[in-house]
Amino acid sequence: MLTEDRQNQILRELALRGSLNAAEFAKRLGISGMTVRRDLAFLDGQGLLQRVHGGAVAGTGAARGPAGQGHGNTSQGVRGPGTPASAGSGTGPSGRQRPLATIGMIVPTARYYFPGIIRGAETAAQELGVRLVLGVSNYSAAEEQRQIQRLLKSGVDGLLVTPSGESLANTATLGLLASAEVPVIVVERSIDGVMDEGRLESVRSDHVRGAELAVNHLVSLGHRKIALCVRESSPTSAPVSDGYRLAMQAAGLPHDAALTRAISLAANDPETLRQELDRIVSGFVGAGATAAIVHNDEDALMFADLCEARGLHVPGDLALVAYDDEIASFGSVPMSAVAPPKFDVGYHAVQMCLNRLGPRRVSSLALQRVILSPTLVVRDSTAS
Repeated sequence: MLTEDRQNQILRELALRGSLNAAEFAKRLGISGMTVRRDLAFLDGQGLLQRVHGGAVAGTGAARGPAGQGHGNTSQGVRGPGTPASAGSGTGPSGRQRPLATIGMIVPTARYYFPGIIRGAETAAQELGVRLVLGVSNYSAAEEQRQIQRLLKSGVDGLLVTPSGESLANTATLGLLASAEVPVIVVERSIDGVMDEGRLESVRSDHVRGAELAVNHLVSLGHRKIALCVRESSPTSAPVSDGYRLAMQAAGLPHDAALTRAISLAANDPETLRQELDRIVSGFVGAGATAAIVHNDEDALMFADLCEARGLHVPGDLALVAYDDEIASFGSVPMSAVAPPKFDVGYHAVQMCLNRLGPRRVSSLALQRVILSPTLVVRDSTAS
């Protein structure tokens, strides 16, 4: 390891931890204690740290974290695997900027829904001087596990992971995350069933509440026959269905099996999907539905097109609420939609991970399960 890289590692350790034990640090890097002590002496002379018996503590010239202390931060965007950071928090002994920490982030897709979460994480990383390394699993458990192993091997300081499935229980992914020696934040998935495994934390949208918002809005407009269409393959379907059921019960509306449908896993090409959605529209209309909640936006837009093809007017004949608010506003009739707080989920995930890396990381800080509420965006598809 080059001298400058080694000294940057020392300053980064102090920025994250507040102190450094020379013997432990030397053992971790596989270098001699004398080498570390020489580096500490040099950095002390530069005013970048303060030597103490057995190691060092952050000095007045060292970057001390994300709270605006020490050197200012500059933009630090999302980086691809292996891409070097171009900015960070504070400067190294040569004056070159360095990141405060490197956090790995694994998402199922970078196309639909997750760009908002990635933007939130990127914004937090820029503000806090953190390097963000992104991996995409493409909803493959095997690829997800490979990405986790790759990032851990590369030496990331923390992990943000959105598992490809709805639950982590009894998965190989859980084993990897629970045994990781860095902070792990599970993003946009529940960890309620795996709290005894490792020291996992989570931040996610409250999709139960999101569905309740949609039902309550439609009930307030006088609708009583409210239908729900979800995707069988989506990890979000279960909490959305739970929220729908709870809100209907709270409104005193009877359960009608004809008003709930799940798009099957077999509908994996556009024409098959269109045919299945057409059957669902027919079933809802036949059951007397006057409103429907459709997850996700893409299905909701196709649902609206199929209604129009049948001569049904939205919202006059059938009011519609989409779930996700990715593209709902672009329908021929702009659609009301439940908007999960995607940006905030990503932003909080980075904050939580960095907090876990700070000087109090080994203290009694309580593990967190953060749940953020969606909002309802009202547009023309539910106009009274």
